[in-house]
Amino acid sequence: MLRNFPVIGHARYLLETIGPELRQYIVTSNEEERPFSRDQRSWIYASAKEENNYFGFGTEVDVEHVQGHAYLKQRTFAGALPDAHDPQAPLPSAKVLGGPRGRAKAFRPASVVNISAMSFGSLSGAAITALNKGAALAGTMHNTGEGGLSPYHRGGGDLVLQMGTAYFGCRNEDGSFNLDKLKDVVAGAPVKAIEIKLSQGAKPGLGGMLPGAKVTEEIAGIRGIPLGKDCASPARHTAFSDVDSMLDFVELLAAETGLPVGV
Repeated sequence: MLRNFPVIGHARYLLETIGPELRQYIVTSNEEERPFSRDQRSWIYASAKEENNYFGFGTEVDVEHVQGHAYLKQRTFAGALPDAHDPQAPLPSAKVLGGPRGRAKAFRPASVVNISAMSFGSLSGAAITALNKGAALAGTMHNTGEGGLSPYHRGGGDLVLQMGTAYFGCRNEDGSFNLDKLKDVVAGAPVKAIEIKLSQGAKPGLGGMLPGAKVTEEIAGIRGIPLGKDCASPARHTAFSDVDSMLDFVELLAAETGLPVGV
């Protein structure tokens, strides 16, 4: 190859050498690479440099032909609704939470669309208040997030109480789980279900750390942690250590509170 076609031969070896770079920047799309796509890396780089990190992540994704995406499609030529149709009619869940396990307070969620977990502390009190009051107006449920049940969650919306590895709001001074405190929290708010969060999604294996400067008197009181001291969310639970003990823990919470308990 090099003797008969030296230019092409050397070009071939050069292209082979830089092949990974060519595939990275030219051949593959912005969503293909793993474990982090080019779009995700761009967001990380911009965030690290304190640059504008506003990126749209949705328009390049093939949501119609790839499993795992739920989407709503408009109807270009919609027919008229029946006269008897109520535009505010609810769309309840098909599943009764706690029904298969016979929980004392099993119920059918009034809506299939609900508000997912976002903690007070990561969101402001005004944001949590708005979300909870919106949940009350819409007839949906509001997941508290693992940061504990705050006064801002008491705007009338039904709640799913999330319990993370630090057991905020239902913990002892050493961070271990306290069942009596959990029962007090559940009894004093419209908690319809309990959700056990197994790990720190954005920080796998490491847990999370809230710097002491951010642990205000209000947050300390809600979470049951020392004022002004670094607050660690461990990477693992201390109330259970394997699947069997986790299921025992689920049954304990359900038996003591009567609520559906999910993981």
